[in-house]
Amino acid sequence: MTRPRLPETSAAQQRARQAWNRGLTGTGRPARAKTAAIEECTVEVCGSPVTTGHPPAAGMVAVRGAAEGAAAHWYCPGRCAGIARARADLRSASSQAGGEQR
Repeated sequence: MTRPRLPETSAAQQRARQAWNRGLTGTGRPARAKTAAIEECTVEVCGSPVTTGHPPAAGMVAVRGAAEGAAAHWYCPGRCAGIARARADLRSASSQAGGEQR
């Protein structure tokens, strides 16, 4: 159940609304459809562990794990490799000197 909205009829109410909306008037945009922040990769071998020195597909990038001696994995260049590097950095941040321990 939504609250009924009273009409804004006075000039002061309309000025306040326009100031609140930073000068914009009219109806707002429709809400975006809820989508995943990170969509799944469609490449089958993306994220597979490095077992040999050769990539399973052309252009794949090896990204090392966060911990010392952690296994490296193959990722697509660009977005997938960037996400993997960022996750490894975040995992290692708490284990480095001065990092927060939980």
